[in-house]
Amino acid sequence: MFCDCGGLLFVIGIEEPPAHLSKTEKLLYKRVCDVQCHKCGKVLYSQPYDEGTTINSFRPTKKI
Repeated sequence: MFCDCGGLLFVIGIEEPPAHLSKTEKLLYKRVCDVQCHKCGKVLYSQPYDEGTTINSFRPTKKI
């Protein structure tokens, strides 16, 4: 993914699947991530992480 400034967006946090889900449900769960531009520092929250889905509503992520 690219930022508006042309820089690359790096993943800085990935959502953890809810603990109550089964192992199979966790594999199907569409997570979101937070990304940051390496060039300008802009942070975009709750971006799709799994399989190119549309942008999801805000959900907390775990820093990596």
